[in-house]
Formats: sequence, C-alpha cells, structure tokens
Amino acid sequence: MKPLKYRWITVGQEYRYGPKLGKGDDARRGTACTALTVPRAGSKPANVLVQWPDGHTAIVPSGVLRAV
Repeated sequence: MKPLKYRWITVGQEYRYGPKLGKGDDARRGTACTALTVPRAGSKPANVLVQWPDGHTAIVPSGVLRAV
C-alpha cells in the first residue's frame, strides 16, 4: 500500500511551490499545486509528484512545498 502522508505532506492537499531562485521552474514559483504521491518514509531524496491546476505534473523535492 502506498503511503498517504510524508512528514507534513498529505496526498490530495494543496501546497505552494517555492524553490530557491535559479532552481526549479521559475514560472511556477509561488503557485499552488496538489500532491499526487508522497515518498516512502526515510527515502532520500524525498521526491513528490505534484500537479498544477492547468494539468502540468512534475516531480519536485519535498522541501520546496509549503502549506497553503
């Protein structure tokens, strides 16, 4: 069974995408996205599959997601 929660990230919840300047997708910085999958406990790096309202999906590190 796949995990539904990883630290503060829960599948189906919205988070703000906020990577550092020059990292990740600058056009989507500060926008809301929904977590589709979360990593297993203890996995490194802890990558999360997210989807934006326009349908674009990406795999991002859990550290760039902030609670809305």
